[in-house]
Amino acid sequence: MVLPWRSRGGRRAERRNLSTSGDTSVVKIKVPAQLRSSKIELVQSPRAPLTPRDAVEICRRLENATAREENAECLEIVSKIKNLVRDNGETNKKCLLQYGVVSELTSCFQRFASTREEHAPLLEEVLSVITSWLPLNRTEGFSKMGSTASLKTLVRFLNAPDAKTRQNAVFCIREVIAIDKRFVYALTDIEGACEGLIKIIKDSVSTSSTKASIMAIYRIISCDNKTVSKLVNLGLVALIAEMIVNNAEKSVCERCLVVLNVVCDNEQSREDVLGNALIVPLLVKKILRVSDLATQCSVSILWKLWRKNNDHLLVEALQVGAFEKLLVVLQVGCEEKTKERASELLRNLNRCRNEMENTNCVDSSMHLKNVKKSF
Repeated sequence: MVLPWRSRGGRRAERRNLSTSGDTSVVKIKVPAQLRSSKIELVQSPRAPLTPRDAVEICRRLENATAREENAECLEIVSKIKNLVRDNGETNKKCLLQYGVVSELTSCFQRFASTREEHAPLLEEVLSVITSWLPLNRTEGFSKMGSTASLKTLVRFLNAPDAKTRQNAVFCIREVIAIDKRFVYALTDIEGACEGLIKIIKDSVSTSSTKASIMAIYRIISCDNKTVSKLVNLGLVALIAEMIVNNAEKSVCERCLVVLNVVCDNEQSREDVLGNALIVPLLVKKILRVSDLATQCSVSILWKLWRKNNDHLLVEALQVGAFEKLLVVLQVGCEEKTKERASELLRNLNRCRNEMENTNCVDSSMHLKNVKKSF
């Protein structure tokens, strides 16, 4: 058999072994043009899985480089860890996690975050690796990300110009403050933390980062009531109303309603919620439209606002069909607490409706008993 490249002067195919990186050997073969469509010019052998010995050695090297504050060496090791996990997925990840790589990565982040020098590329790379492995809140060593130095760096990244860095920062903050209340208080004491979380939502960096920011805010206001007013003053209520209107995703709507429910526990913040003209119509609309959780939160928020605002809220709720919606809630069934609040709202809505009809306070064209609402 005469091969195509031997028929033109007997030239032999050149075969060269390129440099080997890690456990991968890449072989490049010079192929004639008529065979290049088969895409066999680059042959890559699979990487061997990481061994426990390799994982221990990587952790040891990173520990030593961190102790010496060798920026370049740490960056090289962290990049290698990132590539190992990317190339061999869960196998290498489990091996590294088992032998304590998270503790070494968080120690590296904490150490270089504490120095006065600028180590942004290294810190961003470490944060990128840690974020890709979340959740890690039960992993040994992850709590080091809650140190003051680490949190200050995370807040700085939260307000950085790069969208990916901001996203990684908010993911990490969400996980860190879920570990301990101490980290919540430490975070809110840092200038720019609350502003950064609000800005993540305003800028719509990504849907996942918006969800992470909302959950971080929920954790903060659940633990630290003093921060509620600060977040409300930054425009939290208006942002929540806007997200409920514009975002059709169920999980985003649920998170927004959960946050708004906690905001309404703060007496001062309830005034801001009542001051938003969209809130009551949105709450009534979301009853029985999204999920059981959304219904529970909507009823709870209406009940809390009514307790503060008395009959003014009831008039508005009647006009957007709250009476009919709450009747259906009781008919289809709900948890006991929601049932009690819905029943109390219904009794007072009915009383308010009767009073309005008896005193002719409503426009003659509005017959609330017979009106049919689209929702």
